[in-house]
Amino acid sequence: MKKIIFWSVSSLVAILVLVQCKPKTETEVVEPAKEVVNPDLHEVKVKEALQANAYTYLLVNEAEKEYWIAIPKTEVTIGKTYSYEGGMEMKKFESKDLKRTFDSVLFVEGIIDPNPPVAPETTTTPKVVSSKELSKGISLAKGGISIFDLYSTKDQLAGKTVILTGKVVKFMPEIMKKNWIHLQDGSNFNGFNDITITTLEKVKVDDVVSLKGKVVLNKDLGSGYKYDVLVEDAVLVK
Repeated sequence: MKKIIFWSVSSLVAILVLVQCKPKTETEVVEPAKEVVNPDLHEVKVKEALQANAYTYLLVNEAEKEYWIAIPKTEVTIGKTYSYEGGMEMKKFESKDLKRTFDSVLFVEGIIDPNPPVAPETTTTPKVVSSKELSKGISLAKGGISIFDLYSTKDQLAGKTVILTGKVVKFMPEIMKKNWIHLQDGSNFNGFNDITITTLEKVKVDDVVSLKGKVVLNKDLGSGYKYDVLVEDAVLVK
C-alpha cells in the first residue's frame, strides 16, 4: 500500500515538472503605436475666394461643414485642398473693403499647400547665421534697437519698452480690436528675423516705420497663437 502511494506521488511530481518545463510556443503580440493626430490641424477644400486689401476670405468645406476663414492676402486655387492650424473666430465681423458683414470668420495665419513647388535639391543644408546688418534704406530711430538686439537680449528686455524700425511685411487689421504688424529690418538672431507687433496704428505693407511698444515673452492667446516674443500696444515714432 505504501509503495502504491509512493509511486502515485512520484508520478504526479513528474507530470508537474513536465508541464512547467514545456516550452512556450505563443508569441507576444505588440500593438503598433497609434498615430498622434494634431487636433488643431484642419484640412479644407476652397469653394470661393474673396480678395480684400489685406486679407483673402475663403469659403471652405471641411467634413461637410462650410464656413469662412481669413488669411493674409494670398493667391489660392478654387477646388484645391489646403490645411491650416489654429485660428481665432470673429463673429459679426465687418469687412470694410468688401462692404460685407460675416456671421463668423476664422482668422488664421496662413494655409499650407499640400503640393508646393518642388525646390531644387542641394547637397548641403545652409547654416543659419546671425546677422546684425540692417537692410538697405533702414536706419534705427534714436534710442532704437534691431531685431537682432531684441531676440539676443529678450530676457533682459521682458516688460520693457523698446523702439524698433523696419519694413512692414504683413499687416492684419482689426483682429481682437487691434492691428497686427510683422516687421523686419534685415537683421536676425539664430534665424529669427521677424517680430509681431500689436497696435492701433494703421500702416501699409512695404512701409518703413518706427514703432515703440512693450516687450512680452511667451504670450499665449489661445487657438494656436503663441509668441515667444511679442511687442504690444505700440505707437508710431516720428
